[in-house]
Amino acid sequence: IAYHENYKKHIEEQSELEEADHKEGSEVLDLQARGEYLYAALGKNGLRVYDIANIDNKDISEKMTTAPFSPLGQRFYVPTKYAMAIATPTTLGVDPLRSQLKENEEQSVHLLYGFLYVADKYEGLVIVGDPNLKSKSPGVGTLLDGNPSNNFLKRALAFNPEGKLNGARRITIAGVYAYILCDRGLVVVSLDNPLQPKITAEIGEPFLKDARGVAVQFRYAFVVDREGLKVLDVTHLAQPVPVENATVTLSDARNIYVARTYAYVAAGKDGLAIIDV
Repeated sequence: IAYHENYKKHIEEQSELEEADHKEGSEVLDLQARGEYLYAALGKNGLRVYDIANIDNKDISEKMTTAPFSPLGQRFYVPTKYAMAIATPTTLGVDPLRSQLKENEEQSVHLLYGFLYVADKYEGLVIVGDPNLKSKSPGVGTLLDGNPSNNFLKRALAFNPEGKLNGARRITIAGVYAYILCDRGLVVVSLDNPLQPKITAEIGEPFLKDARGVAVQFRYAFVVDREGLKVLDVTHLAQPVPVENATVTLSDARNIYVARTYAYVAAGKDGLAIIDV
């Protein structure tokens, strides 16, 4: 209404908007929102964090940014060889070192919640956070302390014993365990001590063949591979057990999301598959 010529030009260009800004990294392979921040796995560009505070209130001309005030006050990226996926134990701002009031009978928060977990194609499991547990904000707790001038992310360690996590491409956190899909299938890693991870179980062929997506809900883990949807009993999270005959054949399953009694599968050439679980 106000800019007739601009609108006419927009229609003539098939209503396609011209790209005005581009974020670092040529590919975004996985995303995880937590509090005021968005974590992104960017392949060869590693992990990068974006500020998404007040995203609902941003005007059309405002951008998401990695440094809302000055890049000198923070370092919102961590290099890895090829970051495929990112996971956090919660989407809430849980700080393991927050002050606890005895009169409130507050329970301690597990140290697991103070770190980020990256599945890297070559490095396996990369744990992000300050390994100095004596610091005021270990891990990524620095993003939760309300101070925008100390957000310098650090790399704690990479975990890939004997190459068992080569090809890591998906990760989800269940309890104090990381369920990681890689070339060997599903590998379960205990994060009870985040700075000393250890493998507790491996499930590969013949049950899983080229596992591509995993979701955990209650007592079950749902995995999709090149044959379709398969189920594991995870009553004991450290030792998943395959559930025989609980399968649904899909020819091109890519990933999975489970919500209550339904699983939503990105089924590739077949589109979206909705499965009653």
